Amino acid sequence: MASMSFRGKNEGLQIGDNTGSVLHWPLVRPETPPSPLSTIPFHRDPDFVSRDILLHRIHEKSSVPGSRIALVGLGGVGKSQLAIEYGYRVRFESPATWVFWVHASNEARFEQGFRDIANQVKILGRQDPKVNIFALVENWLRDDNRGKWLLILDNVDDDQLLYPFSVATEMDL
Repeated sequence: MASMSFRGKNEGLQIGDNTGSVLHWPLVRPETPPSPLSTIPFHRDPDFVSRDILLHRIHEKSSVPGSRIALVGLGGVGKSQLAIEYGYRVRFESPATWVFWVHASNEARFEQGFRDIANQVKILGRQDPKVNIFALVENWLRDDNRGKWLLILDNVDDDQLLYPFSVATEMDL
């Protein structure tokens, strides 16, 4: 039996014999996607003052598939703390739910947050510098086989950051 290493598109190692049978093993093993996880970058606040009415309303509204919820108010009133607590409660009550946290105060941090998600869940093609990371993550999230997920966007001071494509489309009309 002979073996041969080679480079290029089919990089790997082939082992075979002269009867025509060939086994191919890639040199790099495909990444195993992780189990559902949480990317909340903050510890749960042990001194959190429970706002059960607000948490219940958030839970109620987020129970509807495809729902979007915005916590709006002056800085420092506790919107992020509420979101942190809600994220931890979701993971506690439903460990099979993905919880993603993206800091969206500017375009660079927003994009980095999506790159972090792609790296955490090991989306194929994420290392390509030309890839549209937003479309890549969106497609991953839309796959019903992934299960339930919660995406928390923190510090979205400019909502236009969320609509770069729709603004261009409206202008083209």
